[in-house]
Formats: sequence, C-alpha cells, structure tokens
Amino acid sequence: MVGMIVGFLIIAAGGTLAYACMVPSSRIFRPVLARGPAAERSILLTFDDGPAPPFTEQVLDILAEHNIRAVFFLCGKNVERYPEIARRIVREGHTIGNHTYSHPLLLGRRRKFIAQEIDRAQEAIERVTGVRPKWFRPPYGARWFGLMPVLRQRDLSLVMWSSMGYDWKYKTPAIVKSVRRGLRPGAVVLLHDGHEQPPPEGIDQSCTVQALPPIIHAAKQSGFAFSSIERMAGLV
Repeated sequence: MVGMIVGFLIIAAGGTLAYACMVPSSRIFRPVLARGPAAERSILLTFDDGPAPPFTEQVLDILAEHNIRAVFFLCGKNVERYPEIARRIVREGHTIGNHTYSHPLLLGRRRKFIAQEIDRAQEAIERVTGVRPKWFRPPYGARWFGLMPVLRQRDLSLVMWSSMGYDWKYKTPAIVKSVRRGLRPGAVVLLHDGHEQPPPEGIDQSCTVQALPPIIHAAKQSGFAFSSIERMAGLV
C-alpha cells in the first residue's frame, strides 16, 4: 500500500512539474503573458525562431500589406547570420523579443546556462538592431527553475501563447484551422518564421507564409483587430 501511495505521489508530482514547465497558460512560473484582456476583441501575432530567409521577409511583406504589427522572438545566432532582416523587422515597426541565442531546451539547465543564452541573444540583438528586447519566450515554450530570477534581473517579461498553428508539422490548411480554433479575444497567436538551423537543415516554413493571409482574413471576418504586445500586457 505504501509503495502504491509513493508511486502515485511521484506520478502526481511529475504531472504537476510537466504542467508547470510545458503548458503555455501555466501560472506556476509567473508572471506570464499568455493571453490579453478578454474584454477587447483583439489578437496578437507572434513569430518564433527567425530571422530566416526567405520566410521572415515574406512574412514581413504580408504584414506590411495589411498594416499589421507583430512580435518576432529572435534567436541571437540567426540575428548574427541575417542582420539585415533583423534590422528590417525593427525598421517596419515590429517588436523584437529574445528567444535565446542558440534555441536550446531549457529543461534541466542550470541558471548560469540560462543566463548566458539570454545574455548572448540580448547582446547580439542590440548590437545588430540597436534594440534591447523587453520580452522573452523560451524555446519550445519550456520553462525551468532559475528562469524567472534571470528574467527579473534583466527586466524581461515572459510571453507564451494561447493559439498555435503547429506549423512545424502541419500543412497550410491545418495551420489555418488550428489558429482559427484558438481565436478568442486577447489571443496570442504563435507561428514560426524560422528555425534554429537554416535550410536545408532547418524546417521549411513556406506553409506558414501561405497560411498567414487566410489567418488574417479569418480574424478580420470575425471582427478581430490586431493589437500590440504593450496593449495586450496592459502597458498602454
């Protein structure tokens, strides 16, 4: 009996830890922005893992066509690879967030490692664009002990999501369907414009590019406006 109870507690503890570390809406590691005010019929578009040609440039073209501002969570290594694209993101009025330097999984990592990844990305982004990010999203959405103190020390705010396109594995129609399913007032939409490795090693994000116009159309048809991250966070 004691063994069964211990086993149950271990399973329960493991489940709680998995929820805390991996579920975007988890408030155990907080504060976190995963969704904006439900009272406002607006959404926020966010893109991870860039910059990466040609996908980031194509996404920027579409956003410019629709006069939409988004948040790009950039990997420092990719910023160094493609500095002109990173500068274009800033030039066109979008917000840049920190997505670590090399896109590692942070689960089980020491605080020193987490801090080094975040600092290297901050330095690369600021050196290339002149902007020092105020927002952070962990690779794979995975949080770990030690992350929140590192963010607080650097005045970085944690951003997750409430609607995801699963665009690293889905084709265009399924990406659109997945995002539409999650469209609610205050939704923070996660898509990808890049990968930690550039093509051909990295993932082809052309399906994301193709999905973006119908996602925008569906949101507008449903009466949603496109918000800034500052407004979603209640800062303006």
